[in-house]
Amino acid sequence: MLIELLFYAVFLGQIFLVSVYYPRKLIDRNRYVLKNYPASEYPKLYLNSYYADPVKVIDKGLRRYAMMNGFIALFGTGILVAMAVSGYLPSTIKEKQDLIFVMFFFFLQMVPHILMELSTWRWYKLMREAALPTTRTADLKPRHLFDFISPLYVALAVLLYVLWLVFYVYEHRQTTPWEWNQYVTIVGITAINLLFAYTIFRFIRGQKFDPYQATQDRQKQIGGVIKVHVYSSIFMSLFLIIMDLVNVYHLDRFEPVFLGAYLQLMTVFGLGTMLRSLNIKDIDFDVYKKSAVLNVLP
Repeated sequence: MLIELLFYAVFLGQIFLVSVYYPRKLIDRNRYVLKNYPASEYPKLYLNSYYADPVKVIDKGLRRYAMMNGFIALFGTGILVAMAVSGYLPSTIKEKQDLIFVMFFFFLQMVPHILMELSTWRWYKLMREAALPTTRTADLKPRHLFDFISPLYVALAVLLYVLWLVFYVYEHRQTTPWEWNQYVTIVGITAINLLFAYTIFRFIRGQKFDPYQATQDRQKQIGGVIKVHVYSSIFMSLFLIIMDLVNVYHLDRFEPVFLGAYLQLMTVFGLGTMLRSLNIKDIDFDVYKKSAVLNVLP
């Protein structure tokens, strides 16, 4: 009974955080910009090489984003109701090999967020194309990783990855020869960590998305991205170690609860960290006024 209650609580929390709370925060954030920084006063914020009416496009995108998240939240709630009515026991999810559906629902929840990110990326791409030639400035001070995050967190991320790798190899030492999925696990997790490192490098050294973004806001954005990826690596390694311990001590019945809790932590330290790093009320919007200087900080 305890496992069932924990699962329902965790799953409801996942629905609320990923499909209700953070979408509402993102929508309110964008509505705040539309209301307080109109195109008439901040034309560069809406400068675009493709859309005739950028404000209308943004409003339509926000409504679509809200509808998608609302549908997914109702769908997830319906799943829980169906489980309760049918007498389905969450404690048997792993036993019945239904764990994939827990992951599938989370991936479904992430679809609106991914589409929003892709739309944002395209928006800034078009903004760069339409950027008017003007006086340009650049901050020549080089950026370094530890300007944005403590070395302790980076060291912890590396240490936990190594600990997981050693523990995983040790626990599967008696499996001879190894099956393909064991190699895929090691290669996959290593590739994800390398992708994290590459993304961090690109944000530190690469071209910025928004050609008008103020230097201090760019610094905050880079700091947020770095923290998200380092924290993600830390929690991913911790989760993998916990899952290996679950298998060692035959606690499979708790695996769906651990998985749901992990997915929520990733959301809090992903979306949550980015929103906290760049508070909308602290952003310098003066750079988007007509007379503002174009900042080309790479």
